[in-house]
Amino acid sequence: MGAMVSVSAMGDKPKVFTREATGLVREVGAWPSFMATWALVTGGVPILWVSLMYTAPGANWPLAYLIAFLPSLLLAGLYTIVGISLPRSGSDYVFVTRTFSPAVGFVNNWGVAIAFMLNGGIFMYFGTQYLAYLFGGLGAFYNSPALISFGGSVTQPVAAFAVSVVFLVISALIAMLRPRYAWGTVFWVGLISIVSAVIMIVTLGMISLPHFAQSFDKFMGNPNAYQAVISQGGVAPSSGFVATAAALSFTWFAFTWYNLPVTWSGEMKNVKRSMPIAILGSLGFIFAYYALFALVSVHAFGQNFLTNWSALAASGNEPISAIGNFIPFFALLVYHNPIIFVVMFLALWLSNFVSFPALIISQTRYVFAWAFDRILPDRFAQVNEKVHTPLNAMFTAVLIMVVGAGLVALLPNSSEFTSLAFDIFTFGFIVPSLAGLIFPFTKKEIYENAFVAKRKLGLPLISWLGLGSAVYLVYSTYLEYISGSLPVNGFTALLYGAIYVAGALIFATSYLRTRTLGIPLSMVFKEIPPE
Repeated sequence: MGAMVSVSAMGDKPKVFTREATGLVREVGAWPSFMATWALVTGGVPILWVSLMYTAPGANWPLAYLIAFLPSLLLAGLYTIVGISLPRSGSDYVFVTRTFSPAVGFVNNWGVAIAFMLNGGIFMYFGTQYLAYLFGGLGAFYNSPALISFGGSVTQPVAAFAVSVVFLVISALIAMLRPRYAWGTVFWVGLISIVSAVIMIVTLGMISLPHFAQSFDKFMGNPNAYQAVISQGGVAPSSGFVATAAALSFTWFAFTWYNLPVTWSGEMKNVKRSMPIAILGSLGFIFAYYALFALVSVHAFGQNFLTNWSALAASGNEPISAIGNFIPFFALLVYHNPIIFVVMFLALWLSNFVSFPALIISQTRYVFAWAFDRILPDRFAQVNEKVHTPLNAMFTAVLIMVVGAGLVALLPNSSEFTSLAFDIFTFGFIVPSLAGLIFPFTKKEIYENAFVAKRKLGLPLISWLGLGSAVYLVYSTYLEYISGSLPVNGFTALLYGAIYVAGALIFATSYLRTRTLGIPLSMVFKEIPPE
């Protein structure tokens, strides 16, 4: 199915696809892809977890992560099979558009991709907060107003936006390298972040709660400072079951983005081996990391303390405003060692930073795939011969990320804009899940010839994975709705409407444009694009 099909084998009519080969090269290994998934999924999550602990007081967080991890394996399994069976740029987009109608497949994928790109800018913007944690934490510990002031200055909207653009440019320059060098950078920086994370977890595990409470009281100059945080926060723990259920709306989100290796599956070496490592292997490792981080943090500092600290921070009343919800600062109070503080900073910041080159590459492959299918102009599918990268597609993806950073910096209701974009990562994957459910029945020839793991237990394995994923995603979308993280209002309708209407208009325009070339767009989607 990988062969390019022409409208006419000998005639002058244009080819169905833009050309007979993508021009991309297979230089991506299993372990760089593993590191990319590790970074994409975990970047920013530990700090966000501490920030949101007050929303589920008393939750059994390792159990909440486990509850979210198990159904995540369903969608992860579906994407693993799709990536192995259809190793193409934007593999899941190719899969869905060939299963459902091209319009439904493209518009849904467009919405998901735009959310990824906008969130690239959003996450980079909030990533500037790490600099405030670093300098503010050191400033608070050493009583240096200059360091505290510098840390706070980089979080001001204009400064944070400027820093975001600088780091996006750096990430784009890495992503722009020939794949072996770009992915080599992702691997080594990712490895450093994992080693730092291991050191962080071991370091936290060696802290006893009484020792921390004593250290905190001493630093604050108040023998009751630790207990004061708990009483002033005013958040009492709920029963374990109710609290753990309340934590699920966050833990669902904590496992998103693991599907992105399918976007560069066409460039993977030995995709049958690499894809399971990149998605399933990394997901298991990520669950262990989340569970261990939650366990050692609660063991070291106390769940009531962290929960009430997060409540105080959310209201702007935390006792030490310069450090936010930064766990490494609490460890600094115990160890009095700035090297440990910096290593723990790197454990949290490096995964966030190295996720961006991988994110840019993944979204570039969506733009490339749309152009290769002639939905976008051909220039977005052009590949630079020196670096084997579609630079026009990459510039487009980075520009949208810059827009995302600018919007979150300038919008008066930026927090609502941020949460709205997150929610597409849940309901946007319902359509691919349904595609997995029906694909063996609607595309029998492709399924029998190209797909792996065709075992049946009443239904084909991919159908069971699709069904389970759809149920899980519908329910998690419902959880987001009842928790308030998926608001339904005029702003919601405006944002989602703008994203999806733009996708529909682009598809309609491409339909008319390709007809003038003598290629009905429906003909394109009857074939699998070449490798």
